[in-house]
Amino acid sequence: MLVVLYHAGLPYIPGGYVGVDVFFVISGYLITGHLAKSLAETGAIRFGDFYARRARRILPAAFTVLAATILASVVFASPFRIGSILRDGMATALYVPNLYFAAQRTDYLADAAPSPFQHYWSLGVEEQFYLLWPVLLWLLFTLVRRHHSRRVGAVVVVVVVLSFGACLLVAPISQPWAFFSLPTRAWELGIGALVALISNQTERVPSAIGSGAAWIGGAAIVWSAFAFDAETQYPGATTAIPVLGAALFIAGGSAGRFGPAKALAWTPIQFLGKISYSLYLVHWPLLVLANARSDVGLPLAVRLTLVAVAVPVAWLLFRFVETPLRYSSHQRQRHPRSILWTAAAISTAMAATFLFAGPAVATLPTASDKIAANSALQTDPKGTGYVPSNLEPTLRSAIDDTGVLYTDGCQQTISSSKLVVCRFGDIHSKFRMVLFGDSHAGRWFPAIKAVAESEHIRLDTYTKSACKSEDVDRRWPGPAGSTCAQWRQEAIAALNKNPPNLIVLINHLGLSTASDTSSETAEWETGIEHSIDRLPPASQTVTIADTPEFASAPAACLSTHLGDASACAGPLGQVLNAQIAAAQSAVAARTGAAYLDLNSYFCNAQNCPAIIGSTLVYADEHHLTATFTRRLAGPLDAALKRYLPSP
Repeated sequence: MLVVLYHAGLPYIPGGYVGVDVFFVISGYLITGHLAKSLAETGAIRFGDFYARRARRILPAAFTVLAATILASVVFASPFRIGSILRDGMATALYVPNLYFAAQRTDYLADAAPSPFQHYWSLGVEEQFYLLWPVLLWLLFTLVRRHHSRRVGAVVVVVVVLSFGACLLVAPISQPWAFFSLPTRAWELGIGALVALISNQTERVPSAIGSGAAWIGGAAIVWSAFAFDAETQYPGATTAIPVLGAALFIAGGSAGRFGPAKALAWTPIQFLGKISYSLYLVHWPLLVLANARSDVGLPLAVRLTLVAVAVPVAWLLFRFVETPLRYSSHQRQRHPRSILWTAAAISTAMAATFLFAGPAVATLPTASDKIAANSALQTDPKGTGYVPSNLEPTLRSAIDDTGVLYTDGCQQTISSSKLVVCRFGDIHSKFRMVLFGDSHAGRWFPAIKAVAESEHIRLDTYTKSACKSEDVDRRWPGPAGSTCAQWRQEAIAALNKNPPNLIVLINHLGLSTASDTSSETAEWETGIEHSIDRLPPASQTVTIADTPEFASAPAACLSTHLGDASACAGPLGQVLNAQIAAAQSAVAARTGAAYLDLNSYFCNAQNCPAIIGSTLVYADEHHLTATFTRRLAGPLDAALKRYLPSP
């Protein structure tokens, strides 16, 4: 329920994602308990029976929801997203969605347009664990038949320590791989396995101690759900809190009359427990696909209603798919090999179907049959009211329209703190301009480069994705955020060592996320001023107002409004952060920096169009397309003219 309510966006449990960590502990506990019992009683594991039982337990409901989600996506998802959804579905059918999402660098905690199969990542981890864990336990048991529990437990401790170490090592370098991969998550399943292996000892613990431990464990889980949020470094050291909490809860949960067993025996809790797997499968596609039909995002009341609807849907799945195929005498009498071959055949058939459906999806229209003129940029643009057939870039290619700074390696990534400096324009010019900022600076680069070339000056780039030139790194706390601080410190040191004539600061300042906007604005103002004060006094500093930010990618909206692009325009008050812009302007006035606001070329008095002329403005929710940025060269040149050398 923590996961479901977190996905629904309930504001009071921003760390509800820890429910998956609890799930891993439970899974490791149950499976290890079954395997250890089989080893103790028979000295062997019947691998065919084990894998067949797992297939009957997991795959029928998973495949049913997989197929239903693909069909629903064809109806509800935007045409140019269906191709990626099919690829996600193919990875899911092949039991590797977690590895696929890691390779795609998916940010589970902050993905504005998530896949309807994103929640299958935890099943991928579980399935991979089920594949390897029985073999490891059997090998350990075979090697140490005497005192096997103690020695097997010691090896499991080693696995837990190594996996936890890998998690801590990988998280600062690649959060997606730390989040989605089995090696960095195995320690959570291993903690559950340890609880199973020492269950004989925990049963001897006095009931008062066991009850207290269980309630402390439960409190740790609940506290994590309330205290953690999208800015928590996760997974990481903090993940140990809900994981160890789950271990304590399991170990002491049935102890004494004061333990939590009675509360968990309550009929509604038992009902949710029975349908929990089906509920986990169905709630996420309902939320994602419903949101795909909304241009402004679903209100909380609607999201909670969808969660409520998911409960009876989950019961139907549990009653007519999960239960019959898991417990029917016919299925239980089938030879394990037959069940596994059937599962493999269904998996292969679904993956092949999704693969061959891709070319057909590519033919779906993503533009109208009208052509739009591409006149010079003007202030207060009205926007084009349709998706023109000559749109540049196309809706399908928008996300890749990043510009040369990204393709030639000059845009530093989040994982490295090394300062990367690239030179453009007239590299022999005595006048030097520096572009300093995050990915938004990188997206402004085509216009900045055009200015440097037309003015015959040198341009150096100091840009790093997700790291601002200003001391306001709200998105990346902990070790990952430290790369921003180190990079920024190195960049400022380099600027002071060799001051340029002009420093242009461009950063993603974003929309308000705090309930107290005044404190958030003050934080931004302090961070901006602190950074500007550290820049060389001999350099003229120019800070440029941030560009609009949408709730979802305009391209997705446009693909379902080919003849009415105005429906995808962003209301002015919702896509621009006036408070932070005011803070930028105020700091510039106090520090002697210049403040430029070119948003009049993006927006009119009412809204900010997604298409201007024949050009798509946004690559995603808040990054500009390189094509549109190149069109800003003229206005930007005029705005910077007073700070550039005379002809």
